[in-house]
Amino acid sequence: MEITPEEAARSLARVHETQHRVLRAAPPMFPAWYPVTVWIFITGMQFVTEITPSWWLWIAVTALSAGLAVAVLKFVIDVRNANLRPHSSMTDPWAWAGFAAWLVTTGLAGYALALWLKELGIAYPRTVMGVIMTVVVAVTAPLLARWMSARTARRAETPKR
Repeated sequence: MEITPEEAARSLARVHETQHRVLRAAPPMFPAWYPVTVWIFITGMQFVTEITPSWWLWIAVTALSAGLAVAVLKFVIDVRNANLRPHSSMTDPWAWAGFAAWLVTTGLAGYALALWLKELGIAYPRTVMGVIMTVVVAVTAPLLARWMSARTARRAETPKR
């Protein structure tokens, strides 16, 4: 069977268009519930170490740790079983750099917020910080995940040189 260069070019263009369409429709790069779960764990740890009686601490820390372990396991299973995952060669490295910057920023912002709340004399500053940062992460994590996916889709659409 003979294929002309024009037919080959059309077929390749269709393959690229399908690839771009799938990447644009793919689920976010990471599940946004996961960082929220981590911040819930952090908030819970702040709560139990700041507010609860010491006799209850071991029970609470064990329960929180078990909950985080279940969340990590679910995250790993979800990522492994994701049916639409771009190959690492397709992923924009700046998307992961943005994710790392977001992680560092939320961590440092939480620390700074806890110090500030302590200086203000707020009762239970670490717990209050945890609640505030959990809300911040719950709002920003889905936006970050969509931004990362959009960068990856744009990278795939940009012709290689």
